[in-house]
Amino acid sequence: MVHILMGPFGSGKTEISINLALRLREMGENVSLVDLDVITPYFRIRDVEDTLRKRGILVVTVENRLKYMDLPIIPKHIERAFSSEESHVVIDLGGDDDGARVISSLKPLLKNRETKTYFVINVFRPFSENVREIVQTMERLSNRSRLHIDFLVNNSNLGPLSTKETLLQGEKILTEVSTITGIPVKWTVVLEDLASRIDVNSLKYPVFKIKRFMKTLWEIGR
Repeated sequence: MVHILMGPFGSGKTEISINLALRLREMGENVSLVDLDVITPYFRIRDVEDTLRKRGILVVTVENRLKYMDLPIIPKHIERAFSSEESHVVIDLGGDDDGARVISSLKPLLKNRETKTYFVINVFRPFSENVREIVQTMERLSNRSRLHIDFLVNNSNLGPLSTKETLLQGEKILTEVSTITGIPVKWTVVLEDLASRIDVNSLKYPVFKIKRFMKTLWEIGR
């Protein structure tokens, strides 16, 4: 199974990609994590790849000498991630038009694999704040990547200021998006810390609890 996570810049798809790969690995699955978020320098799987490899996940990223260059680069030897049809491949896709186009070059590798595409949305980010903006962004990135979107993922949050109401507001907007597009909502994503303080059973959609792995550049520099 190939799991492709896409969405606009700042939606949080990289963090979800990491947690999904770890969840599958904990279930005993063979997992590869492919970093195709080759546009933004702020949140990238290749910044935590050593941690992931220690947990038994095959991580495919750019070369070390290019790691911090903001260039659209296809990782070398990406075929390794697709070598076994029994394994799971999680792909973190770039969040703008150029990032979405990168996936087109991998179509030969995806041809004979079952693929699911998840569109990640944080309604508190620019250009994702209302139904119209979200639907327009979905259509644009779907067309650029030539991918059919199978699921919506509610990752609405305000970082450490997130509350249950933050999640509910995201669910309300995504319910409208789902009604318009016919695409179901797969999860509401909740950080473990927040999940321990609220009644997650009162949320509308299945909860996907995540742990925070990524750090901002200013956190790394502390």
